[in-house]
Amino acid sequence: MKGALKTLERGFRNLLLQFLRVVARRRRSVPRHASAAGAKILFIRQDRIGDVLVSTPVFSALKERYPDCTLDIVLSPGNHVVLANSPHIRKRWIYTKAPMASLRLLRNIRAERYDFVIDLMDNASATSTVILLLAGGRWNIGLAKENSYACDIAVPLKSRKDSHIVERIAELLRPLGIDPSKEHLSIKYFIGQDAHDEVNRFLEATGKNRSALIGVNISAGSDTRFWGIANYRGLIERMIAGHPDMTVVLLGKAQDRGRLADIAAGIGNAIVAPETSFDAFAAWISRFAILVTPDTSAVHLAAAFGIPAVVLYVQSNPDLRIWEPYGSPHEAVITTVDDLSTIPVQEVHAAFEKLWLRSRGDALTRDMARGRA
Repeated sequence: MKGALKTLERGFRNLLLQFLRVVARRRRSVPRHASAAGAKILFIRQDRIGDVLVSTPVFSALKERYPDCTLDIVLSPGNHVVLANSPHIRKRWIYTKAPMASLRLLRNIRAERYDFVIDLMDNASATSTVILLLAGGRWNIGLAKENSYACDIAVPLKSRKDSHIVERIAELLRPLGIDPSKEHLSIKYFIGQDAHDEVNRFLEATGKNRSALIGVNISAGSDTRFWGIANYRGLIERMIAGHPDMTVVLLGKAQDRGRLADIAAGIGNAIVAPETSFDAFAAWISRFAILVTPDTSAVHLAAAFGIPAVVLYVQSNPDLRIWEPYGSPHEAVITTVDDLSTIPVQEVHAAFEKLWLRSRGDALTRDMARGRA
């Protein structure tokens, strides 16, 4: 039943995109050297948490080049928390599928009279297409894809196999006078002080505030990406046997609390982090020496803080590049079938040890460099 509904949804989306292609094509003339100086810019990114995180290099590059520009964004109830503390974003518009709420949202957006409306999606979305066409922006910008007719500028889409998602999205900076290849692109996440305090209180209460912390996040978007209780237990036991001074902190979604308890049961140096907010989840990740995770949103948070990560991937389509951490140390452990549990424990443990040695070597190099300075 669920599969049939998904098929119907995709069919309706394709029909809507084709209809809009006929009735709502845009091609307004844009100045050759358009500038975002003093401009009001609306972004559209109403999909998942990880998709918002990989878009943050665009915001920081714009605010660095044009400090007086105004950046707003359309988000969803499921991803708006990512930018709650961002100093780059003035206003977060929350899109819902409720018809009357959507109409009110579009009316309020049109009243802002944005100079640029930018679709950050690299896949065509009926929702982002409708917002592009009805937002009332002076110029629309998006990547070249099936809904390019809704844009005044369609930026060439880089290869999904050969380029990282961060670099594909950053191409949207070009029409605004910024060459992304010359920018230091990095994912940004800003943690609130309350989240830091929450993590500190828990570590002090458990007496683990001076331990080397290794994070293991077990939750991902679907059960095909759950590695298995026995696998996680086997990995943690091996890690602690080799490094008895470590503390392993287990993280996961509310629906995985039972699994977390089963994984940690009887392992002295393993603790389960309390059920918490996304902001505190980010604060936990920022404290780890290494993170092990199957979830790409956690991967992007690790990249934002420069935390080395061992990432478990399902890659059934070799033509699509995995969403590896951007610009930070990592080891990827990949299965080509839609079942993460097929990855052996010893393979993940070997990746962990390799990354541990590398990260310790990097830390030693940094310490030596400080000593010479």
